[in-house]
Amino acid sequence: MTGLANLISRAARAATVLLVLLTSPALAQTAERAKPVTGPDVTTIGGIAPNARVNVRSGPAVVFPSVGSVGYGTRVSKGICLGGGSARWCQIRTMDGRLSGYVSARFLVEGAPETADDNLTGGPDFWVVRGLPPGDRLNVRRDPSAKSPALATLQEREIVRNLGCRMIGTVRWCRIRSTVGMDVTGWVAGRFLRESGPPPAIRPPQGGGSGGISVVSGLAAGDFLNVRSRASTQGTVVARLAPGAQVRNLGCEQKGQTRWCQIRTLGGVEVTGWVNGRYLR
Repeated sequence: MTGLANLISRAARAATVLLVLLTSPALAQTAERAKPVTGPDVTTIGGIAPNARVNVRSGPAVVFPSVGSVGYGTRVSKGICLGGGSARWCQIRTMDGRLSGYVSARFLVEGAPETADDNLTGGPDFWVVRGLPPGDRLNVRRDPSAKSPALATLQEREIVRNLGCRMIGTVRWCRIRSTVGMDVTGWVAGRFLRESGPPPAIRPPQGGGSGGISVVSGLAAGDFLNVRSRASTQGTVVARLAPGAQVRNLGCEQKGQTRWCQIRTLGGVEVTGWVNGRYLR
């Protein structure tokens, strides 16, 4: 019996050590770095009602204080994850960098969040922008509201990916993702969208490098170049550029050790912002 008691005691101590690792951020992160568990660079908040929010906590458990909250459909960058099953928690950071912490992994959705129960489930894989007044562009907004900040604009006949629609009052808003040039996801007024097939293969502009045209180059494998609202790493990330993307260079300026360049994207999705000039050729 003494041997059995010792065995049970050692098992209990081992379980206590495991619990400490999962609930102590510093120790848990040290253990996790030895064998990191990572997800895609960008995910969305889902698994909740469209008008609900999820608490972001300072550590990987409900016992840690809340440092803020994120709503349904919010895009976030996901870091390391700790634990398993229903006790799995992941580090997240909002795309504007204003909020970071931990959320339960069950609220993180790879791709679009679950479509709300608003009778607008399904639909085509792609939309095409149609019906804009001559010379106008369609705003891509951060949230499904005309008062939400515009992240980018779309031109007539631009093809985008359908991530689901919902009714907000009498207005149908659709969440879309760009298909060329960069990674832009946001909400647009559904009345300007029509069902479409996939976009055609894009042929790069000829004569790149002349007329103020630059190409994104020098990024690490799998990385994207952040386009920011101002010439600072504190500026909000409004879009991301893939390697090989061509942009119009509007001028550069030196700030400290960094050369920042203001650029405007080419093609149907038009975004103007600032990027680190070391990645432009």
